[in-house]
Amino acid sequence: MSTKPSLVKVGVFGSSHGIKGFIKVFTEGETLSSLKAPTTCTIQDPLGNTTTIEIESIKSNGNHFLVKIKGYETPETVVKYRGFSILWKKENLPKPQDGEVYTEDLIGLETISKETRSSLGYKITDVIDNPAHPILECKPTSGAGETILVPFLNRFVGDWNLEAKTIEMIQWEQWIAL
Repeated sequence: MSTKPSLVKVGVFGSSHGIKGFIKVFTEGETLSSLKAPTTCTIQDPLGNTTTIEIESIKSNGNHFLVKIKGYETPETVVKYRGFSILWKKENLPKPQDGEVYTEDLIGLETISKETRSSLGYKITDVIDNPAHPILECKPTSGAGETILVPFLNRFVGDWNLEAKTIEMIQWEQWIAL
């Protein structure tokens, strides 16, 4: 049994901001607004390597947040984190509201038809970040067949049940035909 804490991606570093070493953080929700600085968090580079940083301050700024990382005083030094993900211990995050889910919780769910409630023979294997919306990567449970990518939007995805480990797909046939 692993004692490693479950980490959830809560944002992605963007470009530097101003002359004092702030960096933009883009999130899909308000998770960062509940976190208080100073604090320590884990970050992950695009290759999957992780390290720990100390955040001195965090503040909302329109459609993103501004973060000040300890030890980084200029835009030229902090920009090295552009594209890195911010990971937080799941137990320290607020519980999702009704109709919300941490995308990591979708991985491993079995796809079922919303119309017939029958298994489609696919599981969610990854949730891909996309500027417009997340994309669900679905692979056949049998190992044979093509990977299917489904936008995580209400018109394509119905309800999910984390206890039953299922997620409803709407008009699944359209994805198979493509």
